[in-house]
Amino acid sequence: MPGYAGYVPLNAEGVRNVTQSLRLRLRPLQVLILAVVFTVIGLPLLIGAERRAAVTDYISTHSGLGGFRPSVLHRPDHELSAHIPPPTGGVDPDEVPLTLEARLEWFVNRPVLEQWEAELPSRNQCPMYTYARNTYFFHTQDDRIEKWKQVSKDTIRRQRQKVLDYFRQLDREGQKMVWTPALEKNTPKDQRRGVIYTGGDSAKNLARLKLSLHMLRNVVNCALPVEVHHYEREMKDQAIRYELEHKYNVTLVQSKAVFTDGKPWQIKNRAFVDTKFTQFVYMDSDNLPLQDPEEHFDSVEFKQSGSVFWGDLNKDHPDNAIYRFLGRPCSDEHWPAESGQVVYDKSANEGLNLAVLHLSNHMMDDKDFYGNLAYGDKDTYRFSFYALGLDYQQAPRMFASAGGYQDRNGQDQKEFCGHSLMHWGLTPERYKFDQAYHPKPAFLHTILGKVRYGLNPEKVFSHFKRPREDFINDKRLVRTDYQYTGECFDITLKGPDGMPDSPNSYGDGQGTLIPEMKEGLDPKIWAGLHAMAKDFVELNIPGT
Repeated sequence: MPGYAGYVPLNAEGVRNVTQSLRLRLRPLQVLILAVVFTVIGLPLLIGAERRAAVTDYISTHSGLGGFRPSVLHRPDHELSAHIPPPTGGVDPDEVPLTLEARLEWFVNRPVLEQWEAELPSRNQCPMYTYARNTYFFHTQDDRIEKWKQVSKDTIRRQRQKVLDYFRQLDREGQKMVWTPALEKNTPKDQRRGVIYTGGDSAKNLARLKLSLHMLRNVVNCALPVEVHHYEREMKDQAIRYELEHKYNVTLVQSKAVFTDGKPWQIKNRAFVDTKFTQFVYMDSDNLPLQDPEEHFDSVEFKQSGSVFWGDLNKDHPDNAIYRFLGRPCSDEHWPAESGQVVYDKSANEGLNLAVLHLSNHMMDDKDFYGNLAYGDKDTYRFSFYALGLDYQQAPRMFASAGGYQDRNGQDQKEFCGHSLMHWGLTPERYKFDQAYHPKPAFLHTILGKVRYGLNPEKVFSHFKRPREDFINDKRLVRTDYQYTGECFDITLKGPDGMPDSPNSYGDGQGTLIPEMKEGLDPKIWAGLHAMAKDFVELNIPGT
């Protein structure tokens, strides 16, 4: 190199000797670099998807890369599983210990507000004219809105104290308020999971129960043990008892619940507490299983929370005094439950899920206060989770309305009319990171179908209607109005269709779809449902 005195040319042999010596001197450094590279690449593969987010977060934070993630494959779990709703609404155990004593103390010391003090925060988070909250019959009947306003601070303090007194009474009676392994030590392992029904209060309800049991045992082929809880006055006919016990392999359990006039919701809550099952799937007697309920225990949603509830038609009214009782503003993060089906683990949340059931029982028993705040058991579960500061888990999809193109008397019509709620299932572990996955149908709750006379059995379950985008937390559900019209369960799209090629498109992709039922079901399940349609319809004929 001209002008540079230190430059001495090397021949080819010299170059080989120098590079070889460099390779020898650099080998430890190369080994270290290769080890780091293989660790970065291989560690996520070795530890599995469950922990990849933590590894990539650490690498990005400590490598000077900031928030950069080198690949979509290394996105955190909460992004890859965005199709699975997380359990939310609870208090961090680091903030309030996960013990019943600590949670009750936290609850009774929540803020106590008058209606006017709580109104603006609640109405901000639960806008009045969305999700049918201002038209839902429970909110508008019996002058409830005025009754909510009359709930005073003193009433709230008194009712919170009654919760404490209730648990103290349970303690004095020696009842277990928090689940422990001792509660199942005498229960064989194969009897710790099962299915619960309640029923038997009328011949028609008993017949519907048999249809559900037929679907359970003979169509979806569920082998789980089954309990049917009933009031003392029910199930007296020995022939019926024999049929249920031997044809459907169920155990009949006489409930400790006290029969009352009106809807017999108390027996459901009592069954949840008294059952021998630690983990159970509950179904109303008018609910038809469309998949084996045992699959729900292996779902992502159940494993991450220990309970799963399915959404209902509406959302909460912001002025409901229940939120002042709970010491929190109204929130839209959860839909009220449609509790014709529940998946539950009494041992979850360090055993506090059993305390949730006890508190729900207390709410059901104190009708004078909670009767105007909660529409039966379906609301008391969620409010009990809130009261104890525990996360609440929703199923991932809003229900579809199942029915067909006939009116309540079986006459053909152009408009779709749904009489049953078709609830979608949960997410198997193998689909945890598959954002395209949509659960299959799991339950068909025939709420209106059971009181429709003269339906054509060939068309009774012909179609179903659903939002195109039906993820439970999707903000676009505000445009698909769920409502009971008096004749049907309808899902009405507000505004134009959101697909790009639609006239005057809203551009958000939302809309409604009406597929044929046989397209949405496994062929075997569809055949089983279609085969029992005649029996289902004939149950509704007056005088039968």
